[in-house]
Amino acid sequence: MAFPNKGSYYYCSVLCLYIIIIVANSLAFQCSAAAASSSNNNDQISTLVVNASIASRRRMPDTLFGIFFEEINHAGAGGLWAELVSNRGFEAGGTQVPSNIKPWTIVGEESSILVQTELNSCFERNKVALRMDVLCDDINCPSGGVGISNPGYWGMNIEQGKKYKVVFYVRSAGPIDMTVSFKNAQGGGILASTNIQETASEVSNWKRIGTTLEANGSSANSTIQLTTTKKGVIWLDQVSAMPLDTFNRVD
Repeated sequence: MAFPNKGSYYYCSVLCLYIIIIVANSLAFQCSAAAASSSNNNDQISTLVVNASIASRRRMPDTLFGIFFEEINHAGAGGLWAELVSNRGFEAGGTQVPSNIKPWTIVGEESSILVQTELNSCFERNKVALRMDVLCDDINCPSGGVGISNPGYWGMNIEQGKKYKVVFYVRSAGPIDMTVSFKNAQGGGILASTNIQETASEVSNWKRIGTTLEANGSSANSTIQLTTTKKGVIWLDQVSAMPLDTFNRVD
């Protein structure tokens, strides 16, 4: 089974820990057995008999199958679940705000943008949302804008010609003009991009925004970015990206 670099390192570390525990338990058992043997002059011998004859065999049902599932290695979130965004609800850092938003990172300099978590989401069971203070405007913002970026789980695998559904919740005190894009983390090329524009009245309360991006290039190490060159305050929550060709098109 192949693992990405960081995952391989983590997987090997856990595997080594398992082996150490097994060896330690084995040695402890042997020491205990030796001590018990030395204190008992009448050693007892136990015999385990395994019947492996053809007559003892049982047919394995066709419906029986197995799989190695380990959530610490992102077998669920980032694996079976088609969600590409890691920590999409900004809740991984807990409810003590401001909190850690990893693996999200800032696009732009701190002099141009400030981000922090707040407890003002529209979701009652997860009140954490991200506040983004954009301090620059069209004149002094970088050409690509400022915002936030997410690498997913060890990099998003974006494939040319495939379509991806991006959904997020947004609120703002003024109009918004945002760019949502998939970007090659290594070369920096834009793989897919779309523009989102909403008036102040449309986003004065939390609003669900949905769009579909079609990739014009491929990269197994991509990020999703939400950027803007419009000065103001924007709140974001539940940023999701999924390929459209998931099983039964479930999202």
